[in-house]
Amino acid sequence: MKTLLRSLVPVLLVASDSAFALERAHLVQPAELSNWWLVSGTGDPKMPSYGKGLTTPTCAAVAYRIDRGGTTSQVKLEKMAPEGDLGAVAVEIVKGLTYTAAQKNVGKDPVYTYVVLPFNAPDVNKGPSAAAARQALLDQCRLDDFKLPAAP
Repeated sequence: MKTLLRSLVPVLLVASDSAFALERAHLVQPAELSNWWLVSGTGDPKMPSYGKGLTTPTCAAVAYRIDRGGTTSQVKLEKMAPEGDLGAVAVEIVKGLTYTAAQKNVGKDPVYTYVVLPFNAPDVNKGPSAAAARQALLDQCRLDDFKLPAAP
């Protein structure tokens, strides 16, 4: 009997790891993310010293998964306007994020969401026209057809 139990333990561990890895995330729109997860830390992304569009007002939409431990995975640049070299920076920013589960997310359920990051965007403190210009920039990167990625 002990031999049988010893042989089952590794099988059960592998099966539980597989089930955990296949766990589907909840699809969460950016406006609802704070109901699930709260940012608890950021990384230290490096800005390139040269490249295309580094000083141009730009936005980047980056999709990602927040896992049970509060780390990000499946990070993917979905959209960028206008095109340029800041997409890699946006991906690095999201990879460096860490999260703490929100009070309502007792089970630390994983989610799949996205964020729109502005670069060189107008300062909203400079008046209504600057705020409108910033919003127009951000709207270019909104993902209207955002959905869960296909299962592996």
